[in-house]
Amino acid sequence: MWKEYYKIGVDYIDEQHKELCDEAERLLRKIQSGDPDTKDECIRAITFLKDYSVTHFAAEEEYQLSISFSDRVSHKAAHEAFITTVLELEQKLADADYDIAVIKEVAGFLTSWLTYHIAETDQKLKKSEWLSNERTALVSSYLSCFAQSTTSVLETMGGLAAKGITFGTYSGSEEDIRILIGLLGDYSGEAVFTYSKESAFSLIEAMTSVELFEIDELAHSALSEISNIISGNATGLITAGGKACDIEPPRVMTEFSGKDNRSGFFMDTEHGEVAVSVNVM
Repeated sequence: MWKEYYKIGVDYIDEQHKELCDEAERLLRKIQSGDPDTKDECIRAITFLKDYSVTHFAAEEEYQLSISFSDRVSHKAAHEAFITTVLELEQKLADADYDIAVIKEVAGFLTSWLTYHIAETDQKLKKSEWLSNERTALVSSYLSCFAQSTTSVLETMGGLAAKGITFGTYSGSEEDIRILIGLLGDYSGEAVFTYSKESAFSLIEAMTSVELFEIDELAHSALSEISNIISGNATGLITAGGKACDIEPPRVMTEFSGKDNRSGFFMDTEHGEVAVSVNVM
C-alpha cells in the first residue's frame, strides 16, 4: 500500500505513515489467504491501528502546531472521527464474533481511510505545500487590510473614490511614482505604492489647492506621507487580526524594472490609477 510519493518530507511522520500502511496491507493479505487464523490477526491489527493511530495523530498534530498549520482544527477533527469509528468497528467485530464478512468490512474502511488521509489530506503538510498555502493566506489577509485602508484614506484625503479594485500584479509605467514601505513584526516584507502621474497630481491638488505640473520633492514628500498613513492604518488592522506588524519610514523608488511580480491590487479612480503590492515572508 505504501507509495514513495506519499512522503511529505518529515522523516518521522513518513515512517509512521509507512508502518500504518504496512499493517493494513498485512491484514488484507491475511484475509485474502483464507487462513483460519484471521480472527487473531484481525484482533491484533485493530489493536495496533487503534493504539498507533493515537500516537501518530498526536505527533502529527504537534508538528502542525510547530508550523502554525492553518487547517489543524479540521485535521484534528478528522483524527478524532477516525478513532471513534475504529472503536465502533472494534465493538462491531466483537459482537459478530469476528465473522469474516465483518472483518472484510472493517479492512475495507481502514485501508480506504488511511490511503485517502495519507495520499490526500496529509499531503497538505508537505513543506512546499504548506509554505505555499500559508503564504498565500498570509498575503491575502495583508492585502485585504491594505485595500481597506487605501480606499478609505484616498477618498478622505483626496476625494479619489475607487471605481473598482482588481487583485493581481500591476506593473504600471516608468512615469509612475513608487513609494516603498518596509514591514516588520511577525512577518517581514514590504509594501509598494504605485501612483500614476494623474492620480498623484489629483491627490496633492485636492489637499493643497495648488496645481502641479511636475513630480518634484513636494510631490514625493506628500505621496510618501500618504503611503505612510495608509500603511499605518493597514498595520493597525493587521495587528487587530492577531499578527504583530509595524512599518519602516517610506522611501521613493527611483528604479523601474518594468514588472512587479508581487501580489497586489489595482485601484481605478476617476483621476488615474493607484496600485499597492505586498510581499511578506
